[in-house]
Parts: sequence; structure tokens; C-alpha cells
Amino acid sequence: MRDLKPENHVDAPDLLNLVTTSPAEERFWKEAGQTMQWLGYLWHGPAPVVERDVCKVYQLQRFSAVTVYESIIEAVSKLKIPGTKYGPEIQHESGVFSAYRSYLKIEREFSQFLVCAAPVGESYFVSVRKIDRFPHVKIIHYLLGAVAVMGLFTLSVVVAGPVGGVVFFAVGLAFLWSIMRYAAHVAKGWLAEHLHEIPVLGPLYLRWFRPDTYFRQDVHSAFMVLVDSVIKGVVESLEQAQGVRPMTESQPSPVIRDLHAKS
Repeated sequence: MRDLKPENHVDAPDLLNLVTTSPAEERFWKEAGQTMQWLGYLWHGPAPVVERDVCKVYQLQRFSAVTVYESIIEAVSKLKIPGTKYGPEIQHESGVFSAYRSYLKIEREFSQFLVCAAPVGESYFVSVRKIDRFPHVKIIHYLLGAVAVMGLFTLSVVVAGPVGGVVFFAVGLAFLWSIMRYAAHVAKGWLAEHLHEIPVLGPLYLRWFRPDTYFRQDVHSAFMVLVDSVIKGVVESLEQAQGVRPMTESQPSPVIRDLHAKS
């Protein structure tokens, strides 16, 4: 069950101390930094919860990352969990201009697994991260939503007059409401997958039409437990090298330096 107050919750700063403190003092910049962090929390909500659950190192052994990922996908697909998707996740090794590395991403709604299988010297490692990206609606989203509705109503009245403005505003509001209802009832499609990403509207849509109910929490927990179990099974099987062929010089490295190059 997701906590109502996540671990990375940011408490409100002491704004009075910020106003009454001179910028020449060190604590002013400390309070200013906390204020910016607090404002960011109000807008974005808590950061995704990332937990590195598995990190196995195989000394003086080499495997094929592609084969490891395919083995995990095959094992997860046998679970037949509705809404589960697989795909590569490209990450930089360090900075923006560093080499790319291909992770395996397994996700369902806001629950994700990121698996990295890669060589380190003459050895090999496999890491697994569990990520919960569930967004939380904040008070500022309600305030900005109310401001947007009032602004739209005022603009409608100014452009179309009192009667026409009220009609136009009512039709627009009903249309927006219908879109959110449609996205909530359609499991697949662009709206269902991306509507929650729209600033302000997204968190409100989730709160009103796709709330974090007990059932969604239970399915989230079941997904995390089941997928975690099969991934660990595949990772443990590498110790005996069962079903995974050693990497040869003819096989490509999992490092992708040119995303447009053909594999």
C-alpha cells in the first residue's frame, strides 16, 4: 500500500525566517534552497521511489545481455499479467555525451522494473531496480485548476457574450469531462497511457477518475512480487549458466554508442 506521506516528503520551509534574514547570511541561502525544493514538491509531488533490489556479480564470467533480457521477458510473459509491457530503456553511462547502455524495462501502469546486464572488466553483473512512479495530486493542482476554469469562463463570456459564453463554457467542460471518463475506461490507447502526464490536468484526472483504490494497490503489489520472483529466478540460474550462452567476440556489446546504427 502506498504511504500517504512518502519518505521523500518535503516539509514547508520557514518563510518568515527567509524574509527576515539578510542575503549576506549563510542561512538565507539554506532557507532559499529549501523553499525551492518545497515549491518543486508542490508542483511535481514526491520523486519516484527507486529501490535497487538485486545486484549480482559473476566473477570471471561473461554472458549475453540480449539472452539474459530475452530469458526474463519469456519468464514474465508466462505470468500473463494484464497491461504488462516490455521494452528497452536507453540510459547514459555517466554524462550526456557518454556511451549509452540498454536496460530492460518491464512496467505496468506506474510500476516498473529496470534490469541491467553488463560486463565489468572480465566479470559480469546484473542489477534490478524497482520503481514506483505513482503521481500524487497536490493542493496547488486544485488551485491552478480552479484558476484555469475561471479564466476559461471569463474568456468565453468576453468573446461570446453572457449567454453564448455560458453555453460555450458548459460544452467545453462537458467535452473535457467526457475525455477523462473515456481515458479511464479504455485500457489501451494514447489517452489512457499519457493523459496523466499533462501538467495540472493529469494529477486531477488520476484523483477523480483513476484513484489509488485498494484493488489497484493490491494489483500493484501482486505485480511487483510476481515479476520480482521470476527475475530473481533467472538471475540465480546464471550461477550455473543454465539457458544462457557465454558471450563471444562475435556478439555485440550491450553498450550502444550510436542509436541509429543497425544491430
